[in-house]
Amino acid sequence: MPEKFTIGGVTVSSPVWLAPLAGVTTMTFRSFHREMGAGLVHTEMVSAIGLSYMNEKTRRLVGCDTEPGPIALQLFGPDADSVGRGAHLALDARRFDALEVNMACPMPKVTKKGSGASLLNRPEEACRIVAALTKFGLPVWAKLRIFPQDGNGIGAEKFAEELFTAGAAFLMIHGRTPAQRYEGAADKERVIAIAKQFPGRIAASGDYYAPADALRYLEGGAAAVLAARGALRDAYLIPKTHAALGLDVPDCLTNPTVADKTTALIELGRSGLAREGERFTLVLVKRMLPGLFKDYYGAANLRKACALCRDWASLERVLSGVDSLSDNR
Repeated sequence: MPEKFTIGGVTVSSPVWLAPLAGVTTMTFRSFHREMGAGLVHTEMVSAIGLSYMNEKTRRLVGCDTEPGPIALQLFGPDADSVGRGAHLALDARRFDALEVNMACPMPKVTKKGSGASLLNRPEEACRIVAALTKFGLPVWAKLRIFPQDGNGIGAEKFAEELFTAGAAFLMIHGRTPAQRYEGAADKERVIAIAKQFPGRIAASGDYYAPADALRYLEGGAAAVLAARGALRDAYLIPKTHAALGLDVPDCLTNPTVADKTTALIELGRSGLAREGERFTLVLVKRMLPGLFKDYYGAANLRKACALCRDWASLERVLSGVDSLSDNR
């Protein structure tokens, strides 16, 4: 694998990317996984209409211009005009390497307003959104879900073909239907079949929890794979995947010690405290901690001690004092 190569019009160092996760992929989380070797990161799903209304909280989601790339901005909105306006405002604030439209979010608070997965039922508007974004001169991507072809729809494969015709450079395909939301199993084989139909133009998403999952997607024909909830369960998922791909990865990232893991969590927490505040930091670190120490004796006591912490200073003290865990693997 070359050191740098191009996927979807963007130069990357790896086909293993960090997916957009609402409320998670902040600058802190992106920076953390960039250090872990992610070939590309995403912003959170950003409301194009929120940007248009100059909503300060929404504007903060796009990050700052000093953040290194490659990074894709993921926008959601119900129509070409609102998504186009949102993209314009976001690009006034900072640079991005690709513009991505979310056509996959299945949550009612998004779909009932005509955004996210509801666009799968409106292919003409979805194509208009893609076409509108091409005027900015950046690669235009879209994320969608698989869905059956029936009397009211055209099917995921035909939908993808129409998006490419409208100007999309690359698509992320999630292997669950909108009706599944985040339950059940992702249909990896369906995603792979679509990737084979559009060689080099599809990234795979869904149930990537171990390096073997990524290898199945990539060896099956996907050009890239997105680490989502798996990157929360295992902070070292991306470097472990790189090692499985035969890349040269430092041992501290593929076989991290207790000290390596606690140091990484503390650095993550300090960064989150400075950028996103204490509440976000406590939630994120506590959410990542169980997966990091699940195979160690004493992990249950560590989780309980951390759960009782109500401020970052207390949590950092607990993490700094971790020296009694033993490997149970």
